Amino acid sequence: MFHMAERFIAGILASFLFAFGAALLYFQDRSSVLFVAMFTFPTVFLLGIPQSIVIDWVMKRLPWNKGSLLFLLEAMLYIVAGIIATMMLFLIVMHTFTLLLKFYVLGVAASLLYFVSLRFLRRKKKALHVA
Repeated sequence: MFHMAERFIAGILASFLFAFGAALLYFQDRSSVLFVAMFTFPTVFLLGIPQSIVIDWVMKRLPWNKGSLLFLLEAMLYIVAGIIATMMLFLIVMHTFTLLLKFYVLGVAASLLYFVSLRFLRRKKKALHVA
């Protein structure tokens, strides 16, 4: 049960970071925060979290030891998940696959923010259990 709470908290954290970051750094318009959030939150919760569950399922089945190779592989899976989520978002909203690279870059950035948020929460949880 805590794993889903972890994902939900990571989703909220990543969505807020992405919405503000994209509005301020990418679009350079703070009034676009709400517009960005309107797409970010549903995408993260309806597409991103299920993809995260699949990624965890794949990662648990790998026979390798923990290490930097696994971290890189997991990060690459999240990059792919960001691309897939962006493709699905275009399909849902525009009923077509649109190849606007800048939006795929944003999708990958959002996915990696989620990955980093989830890893951060999991490390915090481990640190609390050790202490």
